[in-house]
Amino acid sequence: MADEVIELIDISFRHKIPQPKFTNPWRTRNGPGIFKMNFSLKKGKILGLVGPNGAGKTTLLRILAGIIPIDDGTIKLNGVDLSLSGKAIDEQLRLNVGHMPEQVRWAGNTSVVETLNQFAEMREESVSSMKLLALVGLTTKSDSALDELSQGMRQRLSLAVALMGSPKIILLDEPFNGLDPVAAKSVEKMIRELANNGVSIIISSHQVSGLVDLIDRLMLIHRGQIVAEGTIGDIESRLGLDNRIDIRGRGKIPNLAQFFETGDIIHTENLDDSWNCTVQNPGPTAIKTIIDAGYEIIEWKKKSPDIVELLCHATGLELEDIGMELQSSNMMPLRSTMEEE
Repeated sequence: MADEVIELIDISFRHKIPQPKFTNPWRTRNGPGIFKMNFSLKKGKILGLVGPNGAGKTTLLRILAGIIPIDDGTIKLNGVDLSLSGKAIDEQLRLNVGHMPEQVRWAGNTSVVETLNQFAEMREESVSSMKLLALVGLTTKSDSALDELSQGMRQRLSLAVALMGSPKIILLDEPFNGLDPVAAKSVEKMIRELANNGVSIIISSHQVSGLVDLIDRLMLIHRGQIVAEGTIGDIESRLGLDNRIDIRGRGKIPNLAQFFETGDIIHTENLDDSWNCTVQNPGPTAIKTIIDAGYEIIEWKKKSPDIVELLCHATGLELEDIGMELQSSNMMPLRSTMEEE
């Protein structure tokens, strides 16, 4: 596993929720978190991290960034167990991992280049701020005040800070928030260029449509646990969603139950002079059988589920629930219960 830049083995973390008593005002109980996570990331690869609100995405990124410590498990960098290196795990992660948080409020009259210089001084980094700005396409805005930056430029500045110290791994939490389509495409291009240069990247995003062509692997999480991980094709196959077709025909819609099992008919739509349907496991002769029965087929093609549909099937959630906040009682592990401390 020499190509594994980072590997997590049975990682767990629980947020501590205050539950004071008169005799013990500092009493806490275990709250939501992440539970027994196992995954790895190779050099120069992009991993998409997707889950409902409250699934544990930001918690996982903060652990990887060295912001919050793990309760249990092992983290390896380049095959080396960080707990055996003699240095604090969070310190080693901060040296090797760049983190772009979801919300950074860049404001004030300080210039872009001065802001980068201040970050470099705080982190005791010897970096060329202008080189970083060139890397993220902000050279022409180096002397602009933070208040003058557009949302896309602010995202680029956040990325420049994350790139300080030439980290081997970059964590991007909602990098496309507030960006118009042109700015989003520009950020996608920068991400791909970083990966091509050997940087490993984890992207957490609710804007999943842009991830399909960008990521190498997808990880779906729910209630702090990984419910599916692999290439999109791998996940489709594992969930039984890799053998679907869309069929479009002219005229009156046929009785599809003549040609397919009822449970395999996913969707039908009867229009004025045409019809369409989505079926799974159609069989090799299905289209020919429909045509032989006298129906006109205009088009048929393979239908690939989008990432949201994959998440629905992997978690058992309905589509309308995917983007909703999950209450704390629903954010507990699938097989564990809360414990008091």
